[in-house]
Amino acid sequence: MQNAETILGIIEKKSDSDKHYKFDRLYRNLFNPDFYFGAYGKMYAKEGNMTKGTDEKTIDGFGLKRVNEVIELIKEEKYHFQPVRRVNIPKKDGSKRPLGIPSFYDKVVQEISRSIIEAIYEPRFSKNSHGFRPKRSCHTALKQIKREWTGVKWVIEGDIKGFFDNIDHEILLEILNEQIHDGRFLELIKRMLKAGYVENWVYHKTYTGTPQGGIISPILANIYLNKLDEFVEQVLIPKYETNKKKRQMNPSYNRINGKMVRLSKKIEVLPSDSPPQRKELIEEYKALEIERRNHKVVNEMDSEFIRVKYVRYADDFVIGVIGSKELTEQIKQEVAEFLTNKLKLTLSEEKTLITNFKKPVKFLGYETYIQDSNTFLVKKSNGRISRAVNGIPRLMVPNGAISEKLDKYTRLGKAVHRKELVNLDLAEIISIYAAEVRGLYNFYRMADNVGVEMNRFKHYQRTS
Repeated sequence: MQNAETILGIIEKKSDSDKHYKFDRLYRNLFNPDFYFGAYGKMYAKEGNMTKGTDEKTIDGFGLKRVNEVIELIKEEKYHFQPVRRVNIPKKDGSKRPLGIPSFYDKVVQEISRSIIEAIYEPRFSKNSHGFRPKRSCHTALKQIKREWTGVKWVIEGDIKGFFDNIDHEILLEILNEQIHDGRFLELIKRMLKAGYVENWVYHKTYTGTPQGGIISPILANIYLNKLDEFVEQVLIPKYETNKKKRQMNPSYNRINGKMVRLSKKIEVLPSDSPPQRKELIEEYKALEIERRNHKVVNEMDSEFIRVKYVRYADDFVIGVIGSKELTEQIKQEVAEFLTNKLKLTLSEEKTLITNFKKPVKFLGYETYIQDSNTFLVKKSNGRISRAVNGIPRLMVPNGAISEKLDKYTRLGKAVHRKELVNLDLAEIISIYAAEVRGLYNFYRMADNVGVEMNRFKHYQRTS
């Protein structure tokens, strides 16, 4: 019997080399003990493994005997998932959020199923999808915006109402069936989805949504929204993007540029012994150069140049449009209709905004916007002076983000000590402070203003 890593590698390689291949005989991989020990190896050190599910079992007692018992149930197709135990966790704003606690062995079977599904789908997912994927993160999503969204005029800030709770089970199983032709494996996934939950000792059925607290839930959510990725990339972008490679040149910029060229030629032919006239022409040239900086090189309203950009992280997505606001509204409407008609999801009218990209757009904890400055100039290697930041996306630490983190260090704008740390020795305090600085910097390291904001944070840390 091959080990789990080899089998997953074969599946992933086949999926990558043949995007239309349909996978069968996946269920039999759950008969392989190596998958169970591999799943255990990924899970054993995580918090929560000593928390009991509805079956009152924990990680204690895991071993070959128990693995063989589970495999026997899997072989006989008698393995049924326990209802998730639901508890409510307090949030910062005083409200509560539900947290699902699956049984330990259900988590093991979910992890095995997840690894098999990931091997199939990871090579086929969109390059514009960044959430819950290997070697991808919110930083890779933001980096894509920084790299590819130059010149974007309008942004659709997508917000899907209660996405994880409203995934339609039948649609999800139909989507899985497009790539997986294994009835037993799909039945196992169906049992996961239908396991239900227990809250206050009362059992509740689940008709929509992915397993609460489930290891498999993120990849199932990605598979579901991969249909949105395909719609944007294969329908909307080809429908609206034009073939024109460059925007039309700005006539006013061209006119000034023409004057400068003619003046330059006059200056060149003037003899060096006529300084008053030459100086006058040079002054005129410099004035035109300053005036030219107030005009865009290209016509930003060129209706024949349209581009559509797209980035998604889990259920958060943004669509950037180089085009008119009317076109952006049309794209938003088509996305909303697709989500409703094909995925039975609802795009929130109140929270799905269309924003001019010159104003900050909040995405994944950052603020991003297009900078427009005629005064920020750089000298290029060829000697030409250029407006370096025009049309280029900037990533910023949002207003208030650092202030929120400073709440425990300040009172009425002044630094105060933290009562919960006063009994610790100096080394422990330094260790806690350093960890907070590292965590904050690592998250906001891509922001253009991270240095300024981190200095403010460190100032209050030092003086508290």
